[in-house]
Amino acid sequence: MPYVAVIQFREGGPRVTGTWDEQEPAERRWTSWVGLYGSAPGALVSLVEQTPDGTERLVKRWPPRGDEQQAR
Repeated sequence: MPYVAVIQFREGGPRVTGTWDEQEPAERRWTSWVGLYGSAPGALVSLVEQTPDGTERLVKRWPPRGDEQQAR
């Protein structure tokens, strides 16, 4: 199943994405984006898995849930 790294600079804002068939390269991109943009106010970096029915399953995100206020 495809893995998608996603970055948004505000909740509900436009998404920049990258898609890979394997989890490892998607995780490398996610880690890179966290390092580059993770401290930007309002930034949200997610790694999701696309399921066969088209929905997205959250693998991980930055900041972790509950830490959004600290990141702003």
